[in-house]
Amino acid sequence: MQEEPSIQPAKPRPANRRRWLIPAVLVGVSIVSVGCALIFLLFTIFGLGPSTSSPGALIPTPGGDVVRYITVAPGSQVSQPAPGAQQSPAQPEQPGQPPSGDTGPATPAQAANVPAPTQAADPAVPPTQTRPPEPTATKKPPAPSAAVPTGFAYSIQVDPSASPEEVAQHLHTLGIKWVKFQMAWKETEPQEGIYNWGEWDRLVLAYYKAGFYILMSVPKAPDWARPSNTDLSMEGPPANPKTYARFVGEMVQRYKGGVQAVEVWNEQNLAREGGGAPMPPKDYVALLAEAYKAIKSADSAVIVVSGAPTPAGDVAGAAIDDITYLGQMYAAGLKGVSDAIGVHPSGYNCPADADWQTVTNGAAVFRGPFDNRHHSWCFRGTMEGYRNVMASNGDDGKRLWPTEFGWAVAKPPPANYEYAGDNTREQQAEWIVSAFQQAKGWGWVGPMFLWNLNYGVTRPGSEQAAFSILTPEGPTPAYQALAGLSK
Repeated sequence: MQEEPSIQPAKPRPANRRRWLIPAVLVGVSIVSVGCALIFLLFTIFGLGPSTSSPGALIPTPGGDVVRYITVAPGSQVSQPAPGAQQSPAQPEQPGQPPSGDTGPATPAQAANVPAPTQAADPAVPPTQTRPPEPTATKKPPAPSAAVPTGFAYSIQVDPSASPEEVAQHLHTLGIKWVKFQMAWKETEPQEGIYNWGEWDRLVLAYYKAGFYILMSVPKAPDWARPSNTDLSMEGPPANPKTYARFVGEMVQRYKGGVQAVEVWNEQNLAREGGGAPMPPKDYVALLAEAYKAIKSADSAVIVVSGAPTPAGDVAGAAIDDITYLGQMYAAGLKGVSDAIGVHPSGYNCPADADWQTVTNGAAVFRGPFDNRHHSWCFRGTMEGYRNVMASNGDDGKRLWPTEFGWAVAKPPPANYEYAGDNTREQQAEWIVSAFQQAKGWGWVGPMFLWNLNYGVTRPGSEQAAFSILTPEGPTPAYQALAGLSK
């Protein structure tokens, strides 16, 4: 048999090396093994290993929560309804002029001297650095098909300084789905690029977690953004609409999924909101158009509500009739840059279902609605007047959003709110219920925000408190009536 060739080096190693080579290799392997084990033990005990956190690690807020709202809408998933298409008084000879954003109704005769709105300031929070880190998600979003409900809904404005946990209990009792806040731009960005987001982060997150939809009204430009020749003693718009658009776009991006609707400005047909004179309708629509683009770019699901004019007659230098103003807004392009039309149908001392042309009250001390006929005195007259303007401009497929309505009760009434002395708590309850029921029956009204829940507790004695359905003594008849409504 033929032997297989041996596999040896061409030059065999000397025989004397073979005796120590194998022990040396074994010793070396042992030393290396022991060394590796020792290094591994040190890393394990002292945590010397590399960090596993990524460069984009989430940074929580001080409370441990993080603040991004990815969902289109909180709470249960609601399919979008299919609408038909797209969706003053000291001198009775003057027509009515109701509330500014947070002060309640005033009158044209006194428009130049009406107290400026006193919306609760963002609680003192150290300004964040320019362009703070974007917040992150806290809960799993619902399915992408979830949509914000735009049909009629019982809604209310809330003082943002109140405890969200306490407010949420009241809102659940009342059957409320939407809440409205006013975010003053000048308080949230007091210096260009420097923000006071902190308290809003906490607030929006709390209401989001509690399952509410939020309408954020954003007026009041900071001084640094105002025109150089404007009256800084009055609230007013920025010199450049793009500056406002940039701010609301950043706000929507920051609270994506937590804020479902934005009202662009507030009562722009008044001098006190227009920088010393009513904002020209074409200038307002230019502001709205820029904001609309920025909001939709940040979150296309957010509903853009046009700023609600205040019900008023023509008062030189102080106010433009709100129905006239709405028509001029349409002429300037309102239809193409809004998803819903804002309205402030105040009631003064006029019942919710009253016809402004025939309503009478011989016992009333405040005589505006009865001695000087004008639509602006009565809830129904304002609502129907706006709807007619929408229809005449081919925009009746959209819904009217009453972003503020209500009746004041105060004895004695605050200055400029004398009509509040004629109203009783029982009438306030009756008329609020009637207004909600009418709007629900009309079919062309969206979320309807009562002004207000709790300023009677947070600011007792103020003009805001006169409209509140909570007082230091407890819930009013209006609160109880609203809680008892079938929803």
